[in-house]
Amino acid sequence: MQRIKIFIGLCICFSFVVNAKAQKEHFLIISDPGKGPTEYSIKTQSRYAPFPDSARSNGHNYNGQHFSFKDHYNDSSVDLFIPKNIKYKKTLELVVWFHGWSNNIDSANGFYGLTEQFRDANRNAIIIFPEGPKNAPDSYGGKLERPEMFALFINDLLKQLESNKIIPKNKHYSIKDCSITLAGHSGAYRVISKIIQYNKIDELLLFDAMYGGNDAYLHWMAESNRHRFIQIYTKDGGTFENTHLIMNQLKDSLKVEILSVTEKELQMDHLLSSKPLFIFSENEHNEVITLNNNFYRFLRRWEKGEKWQASVEFPKGLKN
Repeated sequence: MQRIKIFIGLCICFSFVVNAKAQKEHFLIISDPGKGPTEYSIKTQSRYAPFPDSARSNGHNYNGQHFSFKDHYNDSSVDLFIPKNIKYKKTLELVVWFHGWSNNIDSANGFYGLTEQFRDANRNAIIIFPEGPKNAPDSYGGKLERPEMFALFINDLLKQLESNKIIPKNKHYSIKDCSITLAGHSGAYRVISKIIQYNKIDELLLFDAMYGGNDAYLHWMAESNRHRFIQIYTKDGGTFENTHLIMNQLKDSLKVEILSVTEKELQMDHLLSSKPLFIFSENEHNEVITLNNNFYRFLRRWEKGEKWQASVEFPKGLKN
């Protein structure tokens, strides 16, 4: 009996060692070791990431094509970027970006220059890129559509950052200590609309993404004037009519004051306002992120007196 107990104990210890080693192995740090503070690009995984998820265990069919579980719904990857000069204050800012249809975290980040725009915005925050339906025409948010999962996801990533000595160990951050921005393009509307129903979210930045989830968005915008909301939309991206429906419901039924401008009219004062902001763009569905560096402009904490550019050149090296 004693030998059996010892054997079981050794098995348990071995399991902990293997799990700890696996955790370290999938936490890949890509950093700039230059002079001064270090910025981090991190590739990791989380058991609470959107996928794999049981609802897509048999894959997904769309428009006569099958998208298999193995190739499109079995990736729990998460990318993170931490800027050089981040200050770990009492409240930690997090920005979570959700990609749209037929994309993945690497292609979306590279194509739209998301990390570059985030870095240039000089936001004192960490940006997180969870893998969604990978290269599939699908808006399903996987496990993050469940009430408890987003908090578990964020807490898991914070623990990973702490255990790998990225975040100071004495901070012990959890989701309760975070100010969270959710941002996304196109099909990201669905997972964002689910998360805001169950979690404290401070800011939403939507890029031609108001296809549905109206009740959740309307409630969130009407709930607090501290909630910051921006939606940029196009004529032909499929969101035009629904965006106007939401604007009318906010004004007429919920008595919420809004701002509605064109992208050409957009000024710093609009971004400084606490009112829900709707921006009509004459650009294409994929251009609303990159043309004029809109992700940068929406993220930046503008201050009175700063130079404002009504239009910004297309990011160097990016094509659309």
